Order: sequence, then structure tokens, then C-alpha cells
Amino acid sequence: MTSHERQAGAGAALDMNRCLNHTHPHPSPPLVSSLPLVPFLVHPTAPRITHNNHSMAREQSHGTFDMVVLGSGGGPLETDLSGYLVKPTAARWEDGMLGLEGGSGIGSLTALLQRQTAAELFPDLAFPSTHTTPVLQAAFVFSLLSCYLITHAHLDHCSSLILLSGSIPPRPSSDPLTHPPLEVPRLPVYATRKTLERLAMAYGGELWPELGTWALDRGGRQGVVGEEMVRRGSATGDADQLGSGGGTGVVFTPIPVAEDYIPLHPTLPITTRKFHVLHGCTSKGVYESSAIFFRYQRRGAAGSSSQSGREFLFFGDVESDWRRQGEGGVDREGQVQARGYNGVVWHHAARVWDEDRLAGVFIECSYDSERPAHLMFGHLCPQALYHELERLASMVTRRPGRKPLQGLRVFVTHIKDSLVPHPTGTTARERIMSELRVLEQQRGVGVVFVEVRRGDRIVI
Repeated sequence: MTSHERQAGAGAALDMNRCLNHTHPHPSPPLVSSLPLVPFLVHPTAPRITHNNHSMAREQSHGTFDMVVLGSGGGPLETDLSGYLVKPTAARWEDGMLGLEGGSGIGSLTALLQRQTAAELFPDLAFPSTHTTPVLQAAFVFSLLSCYLITHAHLDHCSSLILLSGSIPPRPSSDPLTHPPLEVPRLPVYATRKTLERLAMAYGGELWPELGTWALDRGGRQGVVGEEMVRRGSATGDADQLGSGGGTGVVFTPIPVAEDYIPLHPTLPITTRKFHVLHGCTSKGVYESSAIFFRYQRRGAAGSSSQSGREFLFFGDVESDWRRQGEGGVDREGQVQARGYNGVVWHHAARVWDEDRLAGVFIECSYDSERPAHLMFGHLCPQALYHELERLASMVTRRPGRKPLQGLRVFVTHIKDSLVPHPTGTTARERIMSELRVLEQQRGVGVVFVEVRRGDRIVI
């Protein structure tokens, strides 16, 4: 454990008293933000993104990761939840891909393929001649999944994963009309052990069939590929190995909070480093989420590729220590905890940025800044998000003539659509993105905000 992690642990201990004893002040009416609305601006250095209804082509000269956005919202619309397909740019989709979050999934992709061509979302993927309908094309894409990784176990991050686990599509054989499909693997699901324990509650046989097994390392380390498979609570004896046997289902595979990057899956040249962050609290205590660095690690040739070692940072749901003036007394304990945990993440991100390896940051912004602190429920608003970026900016090495985070792409996720009209006639997405761009204009740390939408294809 590093000194920064020890400091966070001391200053941000997971204290159940925060949730059991904390009382909110009487609700006050929402405060109207003083930030004006501004039109959407496309920065000339933004990566290539294709939106559902229009194209914004901005091609980076050197992409490291390809991402297809199945859903980017935070609810309440079940058609747009957190779900992303990720692969290294240098690899093929057929080589395997990561399912990052499992809120939106195969159903969302089917709907996207009803209005976008497969070539728009997956330009270099060759579909079997038998897979001509949107649902079959979506099934083929999901047959290429290597694994899932989820940041926490809330339903908007895992509901489609649960449903898919009963019907994971097999990868077709070379001649699907005359030969049966290849064996259906059990998909590994990576997360912290606590998150997986929460997810496993859905697989108890009452909410969903018992389609989950647990992976344990014989040597005691959690989350290592090649682990012995066990049924929860007792070993199977002649246990299956990761990704094989036993019919459809998932393998709960814990990943630790480590001091270095660890391989994710044998088919993916990706290493990860995970950090704890906080996401509100329940009657049982504070709720854990994750912030994860994804690094492209070319196998057998470390450092030989110009993109090897490049990485992006992805936040699950996360809270901040920022408070509006007059709300400093709201959840003081939560402020201390959030500041400690987020500080550890930003300290590492600053080092990655200084080494010119940080390709982008994906971070949530669920509500606009009108929402009072006691109704944030462990989420960010634009003012809180920008406060967090200013913390990062304060930790990086300053370069003459440049803003501290000059050109850093910040991908905004998890915007919650409003179900009631706003007095300005604007949508939640419009207000949030406008606020963020005004904050950058006013305070100028150098970032480029990019709204992430369902149906985007992003090169990071």
C-alpha cells in the first residue's frame, strides 16, 4: 500500500455511522444555476465519434482503443444504461473484446442495428452470411465477448449482463448451417469481491437461475486467469477452468486493488489498475464503486509500439467533496471520505498524464448544478466534476505556455434524463454539457468535454 493509499484509508475509512446517523437538513428549493447555456462546440482535436443522428468525424492520428457505446445514460430510461464494448485499436473484434459495464447490452445493440448499419459500428468486422438480421448480428458481436468488467452492482450497470447469462450466444463455426456452434463459454465477470458478492445475489435461483460460479486462485491471489472454479461456498472437485464447460453462465472473478497493473484476460492485451471510490450510502454502510485505468499492453513487445502503454481512466458512479455555498454542512463525513479516495485516483492520473500516457477520462455527471447536495445520492453535477478536474490539474507538472490539462479529453457519461419539463425548455443533457463548457471557458484547465451518447463509435 502506498503512502497515498494509507492516507486515504485513514482519512476516508468506510464508516457505517455516516449512513446510519447522518441527517439531512430540510429540503430547500433547487437553486437555479447562474451558468449560461452555450451551443455545443466540437474541438478540432476530438477523437472520431459517430452519433446516432449525425456524424462528427474527428480522427486522431494514433488511436489506442476502439469503443462502441451501447448505452451511456444513468437511467431512468432502461433503453439507455451503462454499457460499452472495448478493444485495442490494433486488434480485431474477432480477437475478443471487453464488455465494460453491463447495463445496456445485446438488446440495445439490436435496436442500434435497426437504424445503423453494422459497418458503421464495426467497420472491419466480417459477419457470417447467415447473420443478416439485427438480432443475429448483435448475437454474433456478443459471441466475441471475452469477459465483462463492472464498476459496481447497481442494476443500471449489470441488468443486461444478468439477462444475457442465460443465453450467451456461441461463436458460430466456419459453416454454421452444417456444423454445430462452438462450445458456449462461461463469461468471466471481473469486479471487486464485494461488488461480485452483490451481483451474485441475483443468481440465487429466485431472481434469476443459478448460473454463476466463483473463481479462486489456488495460490491465494484473486482474479488470476487459470483459476479453479468453485460453486459459491464449496469446491466442485474436478473444477472447470476459466471460460470453459458447464453450459451458459458467468464466472465471478475478483480483481484486487493492486499497486501495479495486472492482466485482465488472456485474449486481451489490456492491463488494469483499479481504485476504490465512493457512491453514496445505504442502511448497511457506504457503497463502493470503482475507478479503473485500462492500459494497452502489447504482448511480447512492451514499449515497441507507439501506442503500447497508452491508457484511459474510467469511473463508475462516484461522489465528490464539492458543496455549493451554504451546503458545507451536508454529509461532512462523506466529504472527507470522497476527498480521500478521489485524491488517490487523481494522484495516479497525474503521473500518467505527466508521462503522456493518459488518452482520456470517462466520468459521470448525473445531474445539473441546480440539484441540492442532499439529493445527489453519490453522483456528480457539473460544478463537482469540474472541481475534481481542478484537483487533477493541481497535481500535474506544469509546462510552460500550456494549460495544466491542455487537450485532455473528458468523456461525460451517466447523464440522467429528466422526466419533467425544465423552465428553460432544455434537456438535462443540454444543460449539463453547457454548464461544463462554460466552466472550462471561465476557469480554463484545458480539457475538452465530449458528451457520450448511445450509438457512438469512439476512438480513444
